[in-house]
Amino acid sequence: MSIAYRRLLLSLIGLFAGLAAWSLAEIIVSYQAAFSSFLIFSVVSGGIFGLLFGIFFGSAEGIINSVKKKIIRGIITGSLVGLLGGALGFLTAQAVLFILGEYFLQSQFSFNVFGLPISRALGWGVLGIFIGLSEGIRAFDPRKIKIGILGGLIGGFLGGLLLEYMRIFIPDMAVARLAGFSLFGLVLGFSYSIVESSLSYGILRVLNGRLKGKEFYINQRKMLLGTSIDTDIKLTDYKNVQEIHAQIKIQKKDAVLKTLHDNQPLIINEEKTLSQRLKLNDVIQIGDVKLLYKF
Repeated sequence: MSIAYRRLLLSLIGLFAGLAAWSLAEIIVSYQAAFSSFLIFSVVSGGIFGLLFGIFFGSAEGIINSVKKKIIRGIITGSLVGLLGGALGFLTAQAVLFILGEYFLQSQFSFNVFGLPISRALGWGVLGIFIGLSEGIRAFDPRKIKIGILGGLIGGFLGGLLLEYMRIFIPDMAVARLAGFSLFGLVLGFSYSIVESSLSYGILRVLNGRLKGKEFYINQRKMLLGTSIDTDIKLTDYKNVQEIHAQIKIQKKDAVLKTLHDNQPLIINEEKTLSQRLKLNDVIQIGDVKLLYKF
């Protein structure tokens, strides 16, 4: 899977999450009168939306790498983190609106066109942060957490603005919510993929065999390579590749590749080595699989 395809898949996962959230939103809105206050309604609906988006985005890494174990772990982590993020996000929106209310309530126009959409978009941004965080928390890696915070905030806020302004420009509220939630999920997934690309330490591209053309981001401080489902770069259907064969560790912003089996050295640019800092266009051989390191 190329990086471009990964970006497309993350965007599509966001789109499907948005469509699912829209269908759920129509049900929630129909029961709004059953809540004792709008604040409680906002927190509950935010938590539900966060849980749903968390399930979709939490499972993304496992789906992309075709690892069921990661899908299940991602769903559990994503749903819990998303639930919390959704509730906090909608609380944030209410707090911002309360703080800025005096300024925006100078006229109904400024409230509807600026105050309400911007405050709610900030709330969606908070939700986006938590959704983005779920993969970093699952991997327990500070680099992925940073990617999640930035990608989630940017995507959540921009997607939230689009979602909120759909309600202004499209008279039919159901259609407005459909367009808004779809755009929110799409922008969130795309923004995360852009930030992930910008903050990664490089890419490993498979040059031969069944996975030829597949690309892996080096986006964690430490990554394991091998055939096991517990590795970060899973290299299946290649001879002489151990379950956990090698690791990449970031040292002073350089990617250092090291074999975990002294009797099975790596071959980098046709020279055997146990450990080496990677340089642009290095060709790496691990067992029978060949990979190209690029930025």
